[in-house]
Amino acid sequence: MTGEVLIDRREAVVTITLSNAGKRNAIDYAMYDALQTELERVRDDATVRVLVLRGGDGHFAGGTDIRELAAIESGADGVRYEAAMRQVQSALAALRIPIVAVVEGVCVGGGLVLAALSDIVIASPASRFGSPIAHTIGNTISATSIARLHALLGRRLATELLMTGRIIDADEALAAGFISRLVDDDSLQNEVQRTVERLAAAAPLTVASIKEFQARLDAATGDVAVDDVFDRVYSSADFRNGVQSFIARQPPRFTGE
Repeated sequence: MTGEVLIDRREAVVTITLSNAGKRNAIDYAMYDALQTELERVRDDATVRVLVLRGGDGHFAGGTDIRELAAIESGADGVRYEAAMRQVQSALAALRIPIVAVVEGVCVGGGLVLAALSDIVIASPASRFGSPIAHTIGNTISATSIARLHALLGRRLATELLMTGRIIDADEALAAGFISRLVDDDSLQNEVQRTVERLAAAAPLTVASIKEFQARLDAATGDVAVDDVFDRVYSSADFRNGVQSFIARQPPRFTGE
């Protein structure tokens, strides 16, 4: 059974909900495809003024469904996988409207990147953030994602989280600057609504200009060569062991090979 990408349109606001119940909204390939399609539809619709991105079942998103990664058998497969992830992330980054991420529960791996690509993050006290791949499946994340996490968390904290796999709570994420606002569960939806209404009333050209300038400032990072690193990581025995161990719910044994 695959997850779903649910769409709700209310006047000028589109809400995209990632839903994969029982898997903390792990994102499978079909969900990534649906997400990219919806993001491109929003991009082409001039009547949309705000995008809200959230998860169902009490969580934001737990990253890529690991069972999908079991199909990666070579470095070339890994390079293609990362290129597909880059297309989805680029579709989100290409929007020139405000993106509000509503984070409850787990926000890790690919979910962390989606939140990082959002403009405003409103989170509940139970939210948790990180990317534990160094202690789970042994893959990597893109150079652009690392640069964005450096900017949002600070280089020291971002590096620690990526290398140790430590998951931080909402208070630490707020202190670091990753979260825009931390709101009690009872007030979360009202805060989201107030924020969305204010954004929807903002001057569209002003908002678009800010996002365009931010995109131009980020563009230099896109020139970094990455495919050779992806090939090495995804062709490794460590990565295959990490995926198999995760599926079998056993601790991985990384050797650097």
